[in-house]
Amino acid sequence: MNKSERDAFLEFMKDKCEIAEGVFIDPKELIFEENVKMNCYYCGRYNNNWRCPPNLPNIDYERMVQEYDSGCFVVLSFDITDKTMYTEIRNESSVMLHRLLLELEKWMWNNNSSNAISFGAGSCKLCRGGCGKDKCNNPYLSRSPLEAIGVNVVKSAGKYGIDIKFPTDNHLMRVGLLLWQED
Repeated sequence: MNKSERDAFLEFMKDKCEIAEGVFIDPKELIFEENVKMNCYYCGRYNNNWRCPPNLPNIDYERMVQEYDSGCFVVLSFDITDKTMYTEIRNESSVMLHRLLLELEKWMWNNNSSNAISFGAGSCKLCRGGCGKDKCNNPYLSRSPLEAIGVNVVKSAGKYGIDIKFPTDNHLMRVGLLLWQED
């Protein structure tokens, strides 16, 4: 992607979500760690979400990600001044990021990158009532979180100047990833 294409991409992203920031990355720089996937096991959505473990396909995700030429961390940041709003902001921000990533995939499709793929932050929350019992209710729209494929988001984003801090009770960041191949 040349500079004018990157600028057009970032402009499109800002038009869709004013607070979004994009940081272009090299997918080969992502840090994969098995211990990250173990956190999924302790999540309340484990085995209850079609895009999270153990329901993910058996793919070598590190190898798959490294087949992509380019990537962009998509970052949404929220200052939490009203503690009573934390849960709502946490849930809504996940859906906001998810929908933005889908729009960015579509942008890539329309700009000659047919196999762009995105990964969200935290489990898919598109279905307000939860996942379908026997299959995903939105198989074309749902996406897996970066953590579920073993990416250490904190370390990987940190390499690019994205400083994710814990606890998140005052400032919450949602970091997703879009990957594509250059033609």
